[in-house]
Amino acid sequence: MATASASSLFRNDAGERGLASGRPSEPTIAIRPASAPRPDTPDARLIAILDAPLEHDETAAVGFARKERELGVAFASLTIIEARTMHARLAAPKANDELANKFGRLTIERRGRLVAFLADARRREAVNAGRR
Repeated sequence: MATASASSLFRNDAGERGLASGRPSEPTIAIRPASAPRPDTPDARLIAILDAPLEHDETAAVGFARKERELGVAFASLTIIEARTMHARLAAPKANDELANKFGRLTIERRGRLVAFLADARRREAVNAGRR
């Protein structure tokens, strides 16, 4: 005859983290509709560019090229420290970073160009300082 073992197929061995914990699970990223109001922050402005719908007569290629240009203009306005911080966020995104997750939906080529642009902030600043 089989002896009763310490674990059972019918018992939740996961304890507090199991399905029967009674606590609702927490989402790993913030999900908000694109139409929801946002505070006026640099992140919110960048997310607004990424969330903006394509124009009525705009193809996807033209629309995403426009978004890339708009992100480039926004990135160009960042200070060197802000650009380095943004580069770190977008180059190694974390699960709960809404901006990095939306940025990650761009094509690899677009992401690569924009991240490289952020990484080049110090050189651009030095070139601009030399022109003055």
